[in-house]
Amino acid sequence: MKIIVLIFVFFVSSTSAILVELFQSVYGQYLQQGIPFRENTFLGNKPILREYDFIVIGAGPGGSVVANRLSEQSNWTVLLLEAGQDESVYTDIPGATGFFDATDYNWGYIAEPATNGCLGYKNNRCPWPKGKGMGGSSILNAMIYTRGKKEDYDTIAALGNDGWAYNDVLPYFLKSENNSISEYQNSPFHSQKGNLHVERVRYHSPLADKFIEAGGELGLKKNIDYTINPENGVSRLQATTLNGHRVSASKAFIRPARNRQNLHVAILSQVTKILIDPKTKKTTGVEFMKKGKLRTVYVRKEVILSAGPINSPQLLMLSGVGPKDHLKHHGIPVIQDLPVGKNLLEHYGTLAIKFEVNQTGPALTNQTLSDPHLFEEWFKYGRGPLTTPAGVDGLGYIRSPSGKGIELIFGPISDEPNMFLIATLLLQPDGRGSVSLKSNDPLDPPIMSYGYYENNNTDLEDNVYALKYAVKLVEETNAFKDVAAKLRPIPLPKCEHLPFRSDDYWVCVSKHLTYTFHHQCSTCRMGDVVNNKLQVIGIQGLRVVDSSIFPHIPDAHLYAPTLMVGEKGADMIRSYWLK
Repeated sequence: MKIIVLIFVFFVSSTSAILVELFQSVYGQYLQQGIPFRENTFLGNKPILREYDFIVIGAGPGGSVVANRLSEQSNWTVLLLEAGQDESVYTDIPGATGFFDATDYNWGYIAEPATNGCLGYKNNRCPWPKGKGMGGSSILNAMIYTRGKKEDYDTIAALGNDGWAYNDVLPYFLKSENNSISEYQNSPFHSQKGNLHVERVRYHSPLADKFIEAGGELGLKKNIDYTINPENGVSRLQATTLNGHRVSASKAFIRPARNRQNLHVAILSQVTKILIDPKTKKTTGVEFMKKGKLRTVYVRKEVILSAGPINSPQLLMLSGVGPKDHLKHHGIPVIQDLPVGKNLLEHYGTLAIKFEVNQTGPALTNQTLSDPHLFEEWFKYGRGPLTTPAGVDGLGYIRSPSGKGIELIFGPISDEPNMFLIATLLLQPDGRGSVSLKSNDPLDPPIMSYGYYENNNTDLEDNVYALKYAVKLVEETNAFKDVAAKLRPIPLPKCEHLPFRSDDYWVCVSKHLTYTFHHQCSTCRMGDVVNNKLQVIGIQGLRVVDSSIFPHIPDAHLYAPTLMVGEKGADMIRSYWLK
C-alpha cells in the first residue's frame, strides 16, 4: 500500500478527486491479489550533462520520435527536455479522456475572445487544451488515427518543398505504425512493424454499426479505410490504443529506449530560451527552468524544437527569431526576422449535438469511472466502455455544397445512458489565427487568436450543412429506426428564441458550441520559417519538428501526421550528420 499512498499524494493536486479515489481503492485490491502493478513513473534520474550532441525540446509526438531515432546512434548523446510530468495510470484510460483538461497535464491555454464563435464560453474565449507531460498532447487526445489525403502532401511538395509528396511521406507513416486490425494485415498502406499500436476500439457498441449502415443508406461507402482516402465514406475508428489502453508518443517511442545510456530525459524542465549567437547565428544551447532554478545546457550539433504549434513559435520569438517589429515591441533583440506565429490553422466545428434512443447503454460519467467492476474490466482485460476513446467509435466523411470536406465524429457513448453524439469537424476551414507574445517573460502564456466564422467565408454555412446532415443521417434512415433515434428535442438555451431546427437555429448553435479539435498547426510554416529540411531559415543548428511546420492543414487528426514528421525529420538529421 505504500506505493498507492505515494502516488495518491503526488496526483491529488493535479487529477480529479474521483479518479484519485478510484485509483486508491481499486489498486489496493490488485496489489493484495498479487497482480503486477503497472508502473508508469519515468524516474529521469540520470544527471544532466553540460553538453550534448542533440537537445530535443518537448516530448510530444515529434520530439519523442526524434529522441528515439537519434539515440539509436550509440555514439550520439541526446537530451530530451519536457516541461510536464510523466504519464499516469489515469491517462491510460481512453474513456477518461475528457476529464484531464482540468489537470496539470494541460497547459490550460485559453484563446482570445472570438467575435462569431465560442459564444457559449466565458468572455467568448474557447479553451485550447494542449498536453503538458511525457507524450505531449497524445496524453490528452482522443486517440483517433488518421493521416489525411494524398493531395494534402502532394500540395506541400507542389509549393516547392521537395521530398514531402505523398509517396515520400507514406514510408514514414508506415515506419511508425503497428496496426493489428485484421482486414489491414496485407495492405500496402499499413504496417505491423512500428512503435505506435493501432487497433479497433475494444468495446463495440451496436450503435456504431447503425451509424455505418445509415451512412450507406445516404450513399456513403461503408467500412472505408479512411487512412487511404477520407472521402465519401464511413467507418469504425482506428484507435491508437493497445488492448484498450492509450498509446501515447512517450509509451510508443521513449519507454522502449529509456535504458539507452546515451538518452537522458528530464521532466519538469521548462525551456525558456534557445541560445543563438547573434553574430554567427549558430545555435549553442538552451536555457531551462528546473526546480525553480535557471539552468543552461550546450549543444554540439543541433537543437530540435518539438514543443508544438503554440510553444514552438513562442520559444522562437523569445529567442530572437520572429517578426522584427513584434520582437522589438517586447524588447527582444532580433536575430532573424521570420513570420513566426502567423497563419495558424485549425480544425473546428461543433461538439456536439445529442440524439435520444429508446434503450439504455453505458455512459461515461464520474460514476462510470468509479465503478470498480468497469475499471477492473478495462485494467485487467482491456474490455468495456472505458476502452472507448472519449466515447468515440465512428468517423464519416462528406462534402458540403461549397466542395469542402467535413468529418462527422460519432460517439455511441455519451454522458447519458440513452444518448449518443455526433460532432462536426471542418477539414478545410477558411478561418486563420496567430500566436504572439504577451511579454518577454517566458513564463507568460502566449496570445492565441483564431477567426471562427469570420471574413464572410463558407465555414458557417458548411457547419450548418453538416449539422443538418447529421440529423438526416439519424432520423431519415432505416438503420436507427429500431431504437427510435431522434434529435434531442430540447433546444440550446441561448438559441431557444429561434425556430428549432431552422437554419438560423443551427447558425446560433454553431456560434455557441464552437469547438476546437486541438489540431493547431502552421505557425512555423515550411517555406516561410523552416526549409524543406525543417531547418530554421537563417539559423544554424536549429530545426522545428512538430505540427507547426505544415504549410496547410491536412484532412486529418494530427497525431499520426506529426509522428510522420518526427520520423522524416529524424532521418534527415541522421543523414546530415552521418554523411
